[in-house]
Amino acid sequence: MPNLIFKICHFFNHVYKALLLTASVLIDLVRVFIRLRAYWAAIRGLRDFISDYPFDEIALKALKGRDAVYPFGEVTSYGSAVLGSGIYEGRGYPRFRTLDDSLILLPPAFTPRRLEKMVELLREPTFMDVNLEGELGGFKVSMPIVVGSMGSTSIANRFSLDIARAAAKAGIVFGIGENVATVRGYSRRYTRGHPSFKERVMAYLTNVNKYGGVIIQQNVEDAYDELWNKVYSDRDLEPYIEEGLVGFEIKMGQGAKPGLGGVIKIPKEEAIRLKAKYHFEVDPEKVKDKFITRYSVPGTYTEDILRGMIRFMRTAYPRARIWIKLGPYRDVDRVISIAHEEGAHAVVIDGKEGGTGMAPSVALKHLGYPTIVGLKKIRDARKLGIKDLSLLIAGRLYNGSHVVKAVALGASGVYMARPFLIAAMVKGEKGVANYIEAVKEETQMLVSALGKYDINELSDEDMAALDKDVAKMLGIQYVYGDI
Repeated sequence: MPNLIFKICHFFNHVYKALLLTASVLIDLVRVFIRLRAYWAAIRGLRDFISDYPFDEIALKALKGRDAVYPFGEVTSYGSAVLGSGIYEGRGYPRFRTLDDSLILLPPAFTPRRLEKMVELLREPTFMDVNLEGELGGFKVSMPIVVGSMGSTSIANRFSLDIARAAAKAGIVFGIGENVATVRGYSRRYTRGHPSFKERVMAYLTNVNKYGGVIIQQNVEDAYDELWNKVYSDRDLEPYIEEGLVGFEIKMGQGAKPGLGGVIKIPKEEAIRLKAKYHFEVDPEKVKDKFITRYSVPGTYTEDILRGMIRFMRTAYPRARIWIKLGPYRDVDRVISIAHEEGAHAVVIDGKEGGTGMAPSVALKHLGYPTIVGLKKIRDARKLGIKDLSLLIAGRLYNGSHVVKAVALGASGVYMARPFLIAAMVKGEKGVANYIEAVKEETQMLVSALGKYDINELSDEDMAALDKDVAKMLGIQYVYGDI
């Protein structure tokens, strides 16, 4: 009997150990699963960007240029591909109504302006005869697109020279964002591998022919360093200022985080150098972290402050163009009115879908309205008689249809950043040049399909909405019937 009890105890002891081992293995497996899930969450931003943003479309344009206007990849080509119009998005319905899913262009059967163009040319016109040139924010431009002001983030800075040179040669306006001079240096590089502010400016201006211009953004911290004063008194920039190729951009906000200031992560040694100018949640000298989050302030504005600022700029920098960059604010109409009254040259409305180097998730989800609402604000301003102020729209715009739709609804042009960055990552300066050529060709094709040969002839007669609410909001035709 004692022997039996011993054997039973010995058996249960083995079972207990086995259970402990199994539990330990399970805990280890759970731990590995959680860790893998955490790593997956860590790269979620890149995953979502690749899947949710038209990365492939932009990359193909950077590689193929004009050939990318047609929907053939590297393997399929004309005669071997079966194509059709997509009606579903891979990730389901988008949260916001967009220019893609809510608006279409309506070409006419009768095209009297094509006849006028034929008489002018003494031949049948083609899409290549469409004129995209004009004036934008005080600059003469080859087409109404702008390289939006990208700041001091590592990725934006590393590819900035390729983008600058390609934009200058293409004759489009080029923006330089906040914090570049402060973080990367005005004329001398503060960080290895990162161009200084002046390198960006000169890479653009030394390649300009007869079209284009550079706009230089200044935020509160840049103002501490008197950035605009440095630029305006810089002897190397003087000839370009005199030629009317330089503008200053007031940053009042951006689409991805309206009401919040800029934020990036920087190496600890940089944070220590900048701690007197920027806000940090922790003292960079008292933590072991390799990278520290740096915050810019959003700036404080009232109607009187903005009026005073524009008046000061017109007096202190009379040869510079004055631009204002806005987020999707509820009182955009007042900013536009003040800009118009005080003689600014351009106002940019950046919709909620606008890109950013870094923004809180809660801001990306819940602050501001979508780009298509920004177009409504522009239409409202035009109805009030504001015709001589350039009004630009931004926020996830990247192809010729976006340019045509925006201009037809009253915008002077579109302001884009991420597409140029992706194109530069794909194929450097040549990739950016290819991308610009592809967008130009798309734009010319669509304008000519509408029976017009100057982009400035576009109007809301060329537009219709697939959504009744959008049709009512914008005051345009509802394609399926009466509103």
